[in-house]
Amino acid sequence: MVHLNDLTVTVIGAGNMGGAVARAIRKAGVDAERLVLLNSSEESTTKAARGIGAASAFEKYGSDATLASAVAESHVIVLGFKPYHLQAMAPKIAPHVQEGALIVSLLAGASLDTLSEAFNGHTALVRAMPNTPIAVGKGVVGLMPGEQTSESERELARALFTQSATVVDIPEHQVHGVIGAAGSAPAYFFLIAEAMIDEAVAQGFTRAVATDLVVGTMVGSASVLHETGEAPTSARYAVTSPGGATAQAIAALEEGGIRALMARGMRAAAQTSRKMEER
Repeated sequence: MVHLNDLTVTVIGAGNMGGAVARAIRKAGVDAERLVLLNSSEESTTKAARGIGAASAFEKYGSDATLASAVAESHVIVLGFKPYHLQAMAPKIAPHVQEGALIVSLLAGASLDTLSEAFNGHTALVRAMPNTPIAVGKGVVGLMPGEQTSESERELARALFTQSATVVDIPEHQVHGVIGAAGSAPAYFFLIAEAMIDEAVAQGFTRAVATDLVVGTMVGSASVLHETGEAPTSARYAVTSPGGATAQAIAALEEGGIRALMARGMRAAAQTSRKMEER
């Protein structure tokens, strides 16, 4: 069993995704004083630390040797900065990484081979591809450990996320599919919700009531699938009476090509991710 309250975890780049992951790590059981955040400025670091309930590297170590000190004391280092900063950041981080420290990368487009090279052959590496609902404890994360990452290190990576996400172990070559099916997917659902709310307003509801109707239904419908394990097809059949209003709505959506559109969107996300990694 992994005891996270015994570990020091540093998140370098606690922005939108890094901050969401920091919240998940805090929820997993890492002590507030041992969850250390480090952004590019002291101001943004302090703001993130206060919002999440974590420690600021600037306050903990001072501004003179902030990055080096934070990395040197960490059992886990989470890379949450922008992928294009890897080339500049890795030489500043690598010399201070403990031999047994786990590096968890959130960097889209940075392969395990790229990370290993950037961190001088460090073997305890895991790529993590979370989506933003992890910030509210309802996310999904795909974990891709390196070939030389030990089982205990893999277990540690899973433990960081399990309180806030459905954790799926995947081979690295499927990372682009994860982006299409989960990483980018919250935006698909937000777009669908937006369209449904707009139509409900057009039918006479206030925007507040329309939002309650649509969002509440989306939450409930997702809960049915998540909590019962029922297949989407059978769940849909259960609420679709022959010739009824729901059947007509489904027919209209199918006529509009909803399946093909969703597939095109997912493929576009995956293809863009693939191009990022090829650069």
